[in-house]
Amino acid sequence: MAGTMAVAGVGFGEQRLQAVAGSIKLKRPAGEQLVIVEPEARTPGARMDATGADLIELAEQLLESGRAASGVLDESRSGLTFFEGGWRRRMLDVLAEIDTTRFSLELVEAPERYRDALARVTEGAREYQVAAGIVRWAILRDQPVFSRAFDHMRVGEREVGAALGGLRKVGAVERNEGTPPSIDPFAASQAMAEACRAYLGATQGADYDRCIERQQAAVAAIEHRFSFTERLDEPAFNAIRNRCREEWPRDFISRDRCERQAITDLAGG
Repeated sequence: MAGTMAVAGVGFGEQRLQAVAGSIKLKRPAGEQLVIVEPEARTPGARMDATGADLIELAEQLLESGRAASGVLDESRSGLTFFEGGWRRRMLDVLAEIDTTRFSLELVEAPERYRDALARVTEGAREYQVAAGIVRWAILRDQPVFSRAFDHMRVGEREVGAALGGLRKVGAVERNEGTPPSIDPFAASQAMAEACRAYLGATQGADYDRCIERQQAAVAAIEHRFSFTERLDEPAFNAIRNRCREEWPRDFISRDRCERQAITDLAGG
């Protein structure tokens, strides 16, 4: 028995999945009470490059689709819902959404730092796949025997949720290592004035002018500090710069001090 199902779009997965996975077909393996959904075979090496943000988006979509499927599945606990055509259609639709995202996750070429978390997402997706297979088999046989599907749905949600946390953690590290924005002169001048006013409680006078001069000197020091001048690799240098910018968004004297101290600590004194 084979029936073709439409692929639901899910952001990153939509365009590339349609190009790589092809149509989706239901397959019933001989001797197994499961209905597995698989993509059509494609040429070897047909993979999709994905950024960390893409992976997080796909994992979030998988978790959302899994929860939607669990919600529809829970409706079957009462009455004769299982035999209603509307319930079956909605059940198959949300399972198809899980399939779409699962195919995308299994076809992506992930950056090395995401491999472990992505592997756990994929394992959770397979739990969803087993649950989906049990439900599809029950629908095909017109027999409401699918209690194990609830267990696999719960395991899938637990695994994908935990793995998503790992993806986000790695993604935060990656963002911190990205190239920080340059200092905007106009925004910097406003920040200097606010910082000095906060320090002194005044907007003029000799002390205020000296404070502005120190802020300007700190900006100059920051702008003339680079990874190669500090003998640091680019990601480590960017991580320091981004962290200090986040900690001291409007005080360049403190930001400059933060960078110098972090570089000294990283270099071992």
